[in-house]
Amino acid sequence: MNKDLRSFLAECRQMGPQFFASVSRTVDPIHEPCVIQQKLAAANRYPVIRFENTKGSDMPMATNLFGSYELLGLALGLSPDQPKGEILQRFRERVEKPLPTIEVPRDKAPVKEIIIQKDDVDLSQFPIIKHAEGNSGKYITVGCLVIRDPDTGVLNAGMYRHEIKGKNRFACMFNPAHHAAYIYRRYKEMNQAMEAVLFIGHHPAAVMGALARGPIESNEFEIMGALMGESLEVVPAETVNLPVPAWAEIAIEGILDPNEETADGPFSEYTGFYGPSKDPVGLMKITAITTRRDPIYHDLDPSHREHNLAGVLTFESSIFDTVSKLVPSVTGVYLPPSGSCVFTAYVKIKKRVPGEGKSAGMAALAAEPNLKIAIVLDDDIDFYNEEQVLWAIATHMEGDRDLAMIPYAMGAHLNPSAYGEVRTEKGPMNTKILIDATRPSTLPFADRIQPPQKAWDRIRLEDYLDET
Repeated sequence: MNKDLRSFLAECRQMGPQFFASVSRTVDPIHEPCVIQQKLAAANRYPVIRFENTKGSDMPMATNLFGSYELLGLALGLSPDQPKGEILQRFRERVEKPLPTIEVPRDKAPVKEIIIQKDDVDLSQFPIIKHAEGNSGKYITVGCLVIRDPDTGVLNAGMYRHEIKGKNRFACMFNPAHHAAYIYRRYKEMNQAMEAVLFIGHHPAAVMGALARGPIESNEFEIMGALMGESLEVVPAETVNLPVPAWAEIAIEGILDPNEETADGPFSEYTGFYGPSKDPVGLMKITAITTRRDPIYHDLDPSHREHNLAGVLTFESSIFDTVSKLVPSVTGVYLPPSGSCVFTAYVKIKKRVPGEGKSAGMAALAAEPNLKIAIVLDDDIDFYNEEQVLWAIATHMEGDRDLAMIPYAMGAHLNPSAYGEVRTEKGPMNTKILIDATRPSTLPFADRIQPPQKAWDRIRLEDYLDET
């Protein structure tokens, strides 16, 4: 038996209201689940949320599985009281050791308990959400699309946006740089239909595996297993030649014919702004749906911080690895929600050599095209506390010495401030900013005040504060 969505929800429920919230009242799939999630965030609460009743569907729904950094650690088997820095360390350790999948028989695969084909296929049975007023329709936002490279035979899994186009079809929008886009374009060159499976609802570590950054030859199913700490169990699909995670809640099988495409958007993107409509995009025609007997639908609010946090460990790991090749003294990388978890990076180093701060910043900017701002900090700065980051910038950095800008660099086309080769036109370029907020390595600098360590370790607030 694999870890799955249900085991994670049960774990969160046991940990109390900081990690789990339940809504039994019927909610409208038009906006209401997202508004509830956003109102909790406004109160600085980011629990997993289970909606028991959604209008128009008999299925419960779970959302906000990636609502906080602590939830990412919980998905990787870390307790919330462990230091945040251990979360990235655990992620990097596991990704480096992929685990082969294990095929199980159909009668041992819960995702095969219900099989729907032909005219019975109907996406309206699921509580699919319209997330924002300006969106062009309802979207599946956290399904993992599985396809196969026609040249190498290697499986590829990734998370994309899927606009519903009818009871048995939906759009597949691939960013041009995604591996899936390269594979889809190859099928177009061959004038062949591409088989696919979209699975919805699994353990969050498995979903993070679908977001892993690696070469196109890497098998995300093996990375999913690594992140879960156990081999991913799979079972053959019913109508396409692809494996399906056996403990998924829902699996939607189908084909994408490159001669029949569609359009999608606008869509509420991770930037907090609406992304433009895109035409053409792939169109998946459903050939079968298999589910568990009582499936739980998994949704993700795309313009909420959970969208950004879902893949943040992948970005942080990639940046850490790149920086470490140039600056081995790097000790941590954090992409905060305030920078949409992809536009701003805080990089910590144990500075020993003059110039290391700028070298670390340049390496970080080169590691991730979407990254726009790199702020390099000394190792004693708690970069999970943005007050300390701003304090370091205010007291360590001088603009004429420690600030560098690189205009007209390849960046994030969805960033609303991005520009093209003609500056007044939209395009895929940003001006990169490097802030070296480290102290000099060989020159005198003021001593930082720290609390006495013995007193800090000895004093417990509960022994001193009066109960109210």
